[in-house]
Amino acid sequence: MSQGIFGIIDFNRRIENPHTLAATMGTFLEGHGSKEAKVSCKWDRHYILGMKRICRAPYQQNDIVGSSERHALCLMHGEIHNYDSLVAEHLPEDAHCDGDLELALHLYGRFGPHFARELNGLFCLAVLDEKQKLFVLLNDRFGMAHQAYWFIVNGRFYFATHLKTLLACPETPKEIEHNALNLFLKYSYIPSPSTIFQGINKLPPGHLLVFKDGNAAHDCYWEFRQDGQPLGRLEDAIQVYKALLRESISRRLGHNYDTGILLSGGLDSSANVALAAQCTDKKLNTFAVGFEDPTFDERAYAKIVADHFGTEHHEYAISGQEIEGLPNLIWHLEEPYFEFGLFLTYLGMASAKNEVDVILGGEGADQMFGTGGFVGGLPTALRFLLLKSHLLVPASRFAKLLQGGYFYERDNWAFKFRLLWNRVIDLNHWYFYGYDESELVGLYGNEASSIVPKIFPDGSNGLPASFESLYHETHVEQDIKHYANENVMVKSGRMADMLDLTLRESYLDPHVADFLVSLDFQFKRSGHLLDHLMGNVETKFLHRKAMEELLPHEVMTKPKQGGFVPVMIFLGDPDLRKRIYAHLRRSEAIRDNFNLNYVTGLFDNYERIQGNKIYWHNFYNSKANRILFLLTFDIWHHFYVENSPLDIAPQPLSEYLTET
Repeated sequence: MSQGIFGIIDFNRRIENPHTLAATMGTFLEGHGSKEAKVSCKWDRHYILGMKRICRAPYQQNDIVGSSERHALCLMHGEIHNYDSLVAEHLPEDAHCDGDLELALHLYGRFGPHFARELNGLFCLAVLDEKQKLFVLLNDRFGMAHQAYWFIVNGRFYFATHLKTLLACPETPKEIEHNALNLFLKYSYIPSPSTIFQGINKLPPGHLLVFKDGNAAHDCYWEFRQDGQPLGRLEDAIQVYKALLRESISRRLGHNYDTGILLSGGLDSSANVALAAQCTDKKLNTFAVGFEDPTFDERAYAKIVADHFGTEHHEYAISGQEIEGLPNLIWHLEEPYFEFGLFLTYLGMASAKNEVDVILGGEGADQMFGTGGFVGGLPTALRFLLLKSHLLVPASRFAKLLQGGYFYERDNWAFKFRLLWNRVIDLNHWYFYGYDESELVGLYGNEASSIVPKIFPDGSNGLPASFESLYHETHVEQDIKHYANENVMVKSGRMADMLDLTLRESYLDPHVADFLVSLDFQFKRSGHLLDHLMGNVETKFLHRKAMEELLPHEVMTKPKQGGFVPVMIFLGDPDLRKRIYAHLRRSEAIRDNFNLNYVTGLFDNYERIQGNKIYWHNFYNSKANRILFLLTFDIWHHFYVENSPLDIAPQPLSEYLTET
């Protein structure tokens, strides 16, 4: 992790020793990661600003830029992809512009804080307006550049794209936020605006924050455009979609055709390769990660695509030994996080690190087409029926009958049914990954500690006009704004930053995103309500039709396999499991926060299912997750509570278990 921005703003009081504070806050960025760039700092009586930025294009600026005309300063982490078009559209012919930060100041002067609506890119950007005595901090609409942390103490505003940077300040709150911990234990991550520390906030994706008069106010500066003209003909929709996606990929390739492409062998990453091949005659680099177990391995399909388009192809096979790198990942993630695709994303990017500086990913396509994350066709169809028949409340009461061990501890239909039913009755019930509230009661040993904050309103009071409208609402609010933004892109952005790679995502281009969101339901998923109830649908309908003539037949007809790591392989070594169990039993972080008898029961139950015939792999994944979540929290606590993360280096897991 080598890039980011940080600062302190106080328009009412003088900041003492700004030089020393700037050096202290810049310690992490200065001392870690790539040496391609240095920390750029500016300070005065009322502000400290810092930035470290690696520039991949000639128009990118790596020093904080000021405008004497506007009495303003600008700093950025990330990239603007539509720089040339913005200059042509918004700057007079005689205007001078040396780069993207200067452009941002021009746009700020013209449009005010909402100028970010004009930007197409991945960025966390800040403007200090000395004339109006205000400070603006904003994230791109998908939060892909980095999360922005902030807090206020006595009217003084602190911000940074890394918790390590904030923790260098003595004023930073360091007490664990219990509700945020529960969010992690349930969902595997902590969504914004919450953070693991009380008093520290995360700026949500697509939001801007204005600090003025000692107070901060933030709101969403964009919404998905849904007023486009409907495309009645499939052929028209295909042509528009392919053109938009190709333009998105071309923008992200830019002039740097050494950009690598993550290639899973699935439809989305394969489409990236196919369209990138139309944008350049130069040989593409592709990177695939797979598994020894053919149940999950897609490398054969990735190889078909690589051979078809003549790429320089690289492969890596996950064995399970990669769990040794967990402490290093947690040190870089900065908050408790453990999700199925974490190692898949990390290892794909790690394999690309020595070959390219820029990586093109295929994240977000599932969410843009409403096929992944929270939505799901069958749960939404069942929820629609319950809402229209006014049976949601009785259905919720029925869910209480599914609390017994038969529905929790056996790899059978009952386990899958409980997950499905709970997901139907409450949009917040997505604990396929981790603990639900009843499990948290056992984990804590009391009900008072087991409450998880609601991420979404339950929607039980409103009746949807149609199944399609309910699907669209949950698709946008949950799959895109929440799951893609708060989980998928946090993971990808953090791993790219950790490895000093520039991440670019084709499906999350604003033009592509707006088109897909406003697309008629029939083009996203074939079939209607009954088809979804029966499972007789074709997901990503338009995407598949658009790629029929571009991709090999084997890829177009392959079953869905990848996208996550079967995490039970990380606990496949009996000796390692015993060492993890022993460590967690003696861990002060675990003993101080959780019921040790319940934790020991988790270990016993996991041992009991070893060697059994597998009915559903995700039963075993969910049980492994519950142990790995506790291990993740213990490691995070060791780095960020018991020690200062800058004073302790992450070790391989085996060494960590031995020495702590």
